[in-house]
Amino acid sequence: MAERGGQAAADGFQYQYLVTLEALLDAAEDHFPGVAAALIEPSIAPDQGSTDPDAIDFELVDHNCRSLYAAQVKSGGSGTEMSAPDAFGILLRMIRARPRAESYRLITNMRLHPKAVQLNRILDIDDPHELRKQLRQLMARSRWRDEPADMSDDVLTRIRRARISVDSRQRYQLRDQLRERMRQLRNEHRSGLGHEAAGRLTNYLAFEIHRRASGECNGEFRLADFREELLTPGRHLAYELGEFDWGIMVGPVPAPPDIPRPDLIESIRTALASGGREREVRTCALLGPSGIGKTSTAADFAYDHADSYDHIFWVNGESSASLRASFQSIHDWLLRRTDESPDPDSGRLRDRVRALLSSSARPWLMIIDNVVDRRIVDPWVPTSGRGHVLINSTNQVSWATQRAKVAVQSMTPRQATQLIRMRLHQGDDWDAVSERTAAALAEQLEYWPLAIELACGHLAGYEFGLSEAGRYLEQIRDLALNDRAAIPYGYPETLVGAIRLALGRLLNKEELQPASQGAAHALFPAAYFASRQIPIWLLYFSTLMSSDNAVRSGLRHPAVFGPRAKVPFTAHEMHRALRAESLAQRDEPLCTLPQQAWSTAHCEGIDDTINVNEIVQHVIRTLAEDHADVPEILSRAAYHAQGWLTAFIEANDDAHLLAILPHVQSLADHAGRLGITTDTLAVMWGNLAGTYVLRGKLDDAREAFENELEYLLARKEPAPVLELKTRTQLADVLRNTGETSTVWLHHLHRARDLAFQLADSRPEDVSMAVANCLTVLHSHTGHAAMEPEVQALADDLELLRQRMPTTRALTIQHEISQINEALTTGYMTDEEVEQHCRTLLEDDGLRGPQRLELTGFLTEALAYQHRWSDALEHLKTIHEYSVERPLHPQVIAKVLHNVGLRVGLAVASGVPECRTALVILFGEADPSPAPECRQLLSLLVSIASRMAIQDLNLQAGMTCMPFKMQTLRLLEAVCDRGHNAIRENHKGLADLDSAALDRDDEFGWHLLSQVAIASAVSMALRDD
Repeated sequence: MAERGGQAAADGFQYQYLVTLEALLDAAEDHFPGVAAALIEPSIAPDQGSTDPDAIDFELVDHNCRSLYAAQVKSGGSGTEMSAPDAFGILLRMIRARPRAESYRLITNMRLHPKAVQLNRILDIDDPHELRKQLRQLMARSRWRDEPADMSDDVLTRIRRARISVDSRQRYQLRDQLRERMRQLRNEHRSGLGHEAAGRLTNYLAFEIHRRASGECNGEFRLADFREELLTPGRHLAYELGEFDWGIMVGPVPAPPDIPRPDLIESIRTALASGGREREVRTCALLGPSGIGKTSTAADFAYDHADSYDHIFWVNGESSASLRASFQSIHDWLLRRTDESPDPDSGRLRDRVRALLSSSARPWLMIIDNVVDRRIVDPWVPTSGRGHVLINSTNQVSWATQRAKVAVQSMTPRQATQLIRMRLHQGDDWDAVSERTAAALAEQLEYWPLAIELACGHLAGYEFGLSEAGRYLEQIRDLALNDRAAIPYGYPETLVGAIRLALGRLLNKEELQPASQGAAHALFPAAYFASRQIPIWLLYFSTLMSSDNAVRSGLRHPAVFGPRAKVPFTAHEMHRALRAESLAQRDEPLCTLPQQAWSTAHCEGIDDTINVNEIVQHVIRTLAEDHADVPEILSRAAYHAQGWLTAFIEANDDAHLLAILPHVQSLADHAGRLGITTDTLAVMWGNLAGTYVLRGKLDDAREAFENELEYLLARKEPAPVLELKTRTQLADVLRNTGETSTVWLHHLHRARDLAFQLADSRPEDVSMAVANCLTVLHSHTGHAAMEPEVQALADDLELLRQRMPTTRALTIQHEISQINEALTTGYMTDEEVEQHCRTLLEDDGLRGPQRLELTGFLTEALAYQHRWSDALEHLKTIHEYSVERPLHPQVIAKVLHNVGLRVGLAVASGVPECRTALVILFGEADPSPAPECRQLLSLLVSIASRMAIQDLNLQAGMTCMPFKMQTLRLLEAVCDRGHNAIRENHKGLADLDSAALDRDDEFGWHLLSQVAIASAVSMALRDD
């Protein structure tokens, strides 16, 4: 009992100090005018004659130590009540202890008795006689029954200044409110405060109050001292915490601009602060042409308001791939993950980040930069949480319906002139003439930031600097007038002229030749890549080395020249020349993996990147498409980009694969826009399609393969080898997307004809293509007998396969195909399948997908032998793969399907309700499995939860996969006997398609689903 009493006392003091802190905050915010200090458990009272020092817990006094607000704090446990006599007695003590106080307040977290509530109302009565009468009636049966009659008019006047305040907040709610108020007050003074720092500061100030309550400083906490402590510099708080916990920037936030634009910052602040419900994310669109300063303005807002947010997230909104990469970084930061393992499903990643932001108590800002298509970015924008979203876009039409938006226009004349002065002023020679010249130059450039930067980059290279401004303006006007077609709508002619002049200057610079000429030529392939994070070395080789030269030299991608290479100029010299003319900027690294996590394709330097402004890209593309050999530019860039892509695929380097993918997609989009087709571009289409297959994006893969095939068929000279490979892969994609055999069989017929045609000249290519064709056909038929047409095709291909030379790679592929067929038809025992899988897995030459597929086959064979512990070991390997890599979802889905059925039926045999249902529906049940079987089920459910629904359906012949995986979740809930989980998962089955389970070949899954549902219904009814 003593311990509980001591705890109650401690809680009471803690509550008292928090209430005192709240009163000091009120005073600091001028809610109590005239307050100079707080006296806490004062040992010396303002009223020297007071004989009851314990009557007041704290009071607020002015400079003359006159009491403005005297308070007593009473706390109680849950359910405690304060009576009217107790409240009256406390107030009476207070007015007697501080007769000259302006107001008295009894603060309590206890519930008031109805008569105490009545007492609070009585204190509002102005007439002293009526007040005395009401008090006498209320106190008639209490120990204070005689007190009202003896009270003088002066005492009655004082007690009318007293009130009872009921605080219904929980302790944590009071603390949260105090933290938030301190954050807001510090933000008003630009001091900043994070969530953890706010908690630390709250504890510190409460301790300072406790010190004074213990007698230090005579109990006095001067308001000036309190404000000083409250506004402690952020660096001191960060030192105490070991780090700042506010204003943390996640992502490639650009440096703040040299010239701030406070008018725009205030417009953004107003737009984000207006309207909306408490936890509704407010979004503002920052709109304007490229090069007008949207990105720098957003960065300026981030730095200017860093004290208001715990986290500031910078997102690249240029494409789906860049959005996904940015959100992966945010996800990893929020969960403090360091495993660098990307989530394979964009939808789930997006929803998880949105959920994390929605649940966070900490304020955050998300800036989505370079948004091209609102339809792509809208699903990613958070809608719930304590956050704001700022979106930068050049597309003003798509954001026309956005309520909060800010138009970014040209700089003001003063800002533009100031920027020129900052860029060109090198000493004390800036005078009134320079100022007028700068102002005139800014006016002629229409105050456009990018045009000014280009102009200053040009003029800085001249000895006479600003005095060359007139000649510069004449040059860029002439260039713009000579090519009006290059001027996008809404952009000043001078900007286009400035870009063209910068390009011409690079071509003619003598001091930086040949690097400057290389930089000028590099702009042309750069114009067709995505605008952000262009790898410098990819751009370097795309500029200098044709595909023929690359093949002759044996170039291996991704290529980087070492410091001893004999080259006319280095990639970094080229980069420096571009930056000198303000045509490119250094960008964030392509990836930031630690060196110990580098793949075999990762070499020093490949992560260095630049960005090129969109309007620069547009102008350069316009020039190229009028005067240059664009097919050669695109083909050369495509050769090297797809080379990087292929290298990362082969090295299982998913982080770099996803980072390079936007550039390959951009090249493909521009080639499609221009209707340009070349052999290299066709190969790029094929490699891009292969990447889509690896990621499970079969619709995109189909489009890419069909584009490649269309080019090959239109080619003047046939390309039978490429056509053979393309038709084989396209047939497999069409089959897996659910197309009927009539749609894809003709591709295999044509592939057969090409294979016979090439058998003697290209035996290795033919051997691999034939093996792939046979795999497609066997996967299509499964248990069933082949149709005559299909059987004839398979026979032809099998005869040809036997004629072809064998390689280790072909042997492995053939053996994998045989194992797959054996598991389907049963012509091998499970033990034989196991042995074949183990033998093949020892081969170091296996490709990643093959190793994954064989591990799945081995797990399946072990499960059918009821060797649950061994099966669990190999399923863990597959689970780790699904966590670490976003590739091969169709292989993983097949494991879930086949192993899931065997494990599900075995687990059901060990659950009494399921076992009863099995006996009723099937007539028998297996023996109860080992405990590891239950772990297998949980691991299968975990893997399935990481996969998108569309990825579950990638493998042709596997029907109703979402329903089947939901069945496993329901079975797991039945095993756990979780009432809510059973109801939720049972309900989840209702909207999922299960029609195909009526087929004979789906008997196993049909039985398992019926058993799980019957058991769930039985358990739910029993619990009800």
